[in-house]
Amino acid sequence: MTLFDSESQYREKATIWRVFSLLPLYGNLAGGRIWRWFAVNIPMDLGTGEQFTSDIDILARLYDFPRSEEWIYRTWEVKVSLLYKDGTARSLKFGKIRRTVNQLRAYRDFGSPDVSLLDIYLCESGFMSHNVFPPASIRDTIIAKIAELSKDGFGYQLLPFEHGKEGEVDVGLLAMGPNEMNPLQTTFNILSAPELGPRDPFARLVLRIDEFFERSGDPSHNVMKQIVFCRSCRTLQLVKMKDEHRCPSCGDDLILQS
Repeated sequence: MTLFDSESQYREKATIWRVFSLLPLYGNLAGGRIWRWFAVNIPMDLGTGEQFTSDIDILARLYDFPRSEEWIYRTWEVKVSLLYKDGTARSLKFGKIRRTVNQLRAYRDFGSPDVSLLDIYLCESGFMSHNVFPPASIRDTIIAKIAELSKDGFGYQLLPFEHGKEGEVDVGLLAMGPNEMNPLQTTFNILSAPELGPRDPFARLVLRIDEFFERSGDPSHNVMKQIVFCRSCRTLQLVKMKDEHRCPSCGDDLILQS
């Protein structure tokens, strides 16, 4: 089964996994900065002593060399929508904007210094050869989200991409970036979030992740791997998401975990 046709209850996690399997997609989330690590699907209560029940979809530790000596931490809440090759859309969650804003506020209340919404658009094979981005079907939704997100100073990025299809298998990658002069740019950066210092309990969480990453062998060899959390054995794992989807400790399927 292709990613576009995947089951809706697994689509978001499977899509995040696919993004981090492809450097042209996730590398742009660093915004031109050097990254130490990316982490995905991390529980807020992991080692923090807090009662937060949500997960952080994507978390990054970045370095703004040579302009700063401070590490920068960014977090993203991810939403996934489908764009059909005729330009129509599905799963836009147009009526749930306020709920999304509340999720972003939970990140900020947790102490995250830089909070953004990442709207990922899975495009059906053939979409990009017949449409511009964004198509008319999603423009009102984007405008409404810009208005709501800007009120609270949240960031907003769009990431559309498409795979070709051979039978029931995804092949290749087409990414539609905002800058024709830089075809490697695949993310539309609509709004930027203010960059502040991390606060507890978020600061305690990233300290634990930092310590885990530094213990996991030579960090210079691990920058192409991502930190994930296994819900079965309740441990952090460092995996290359392009090649691995099972927990190195217990063998459980990390994508299918809910």
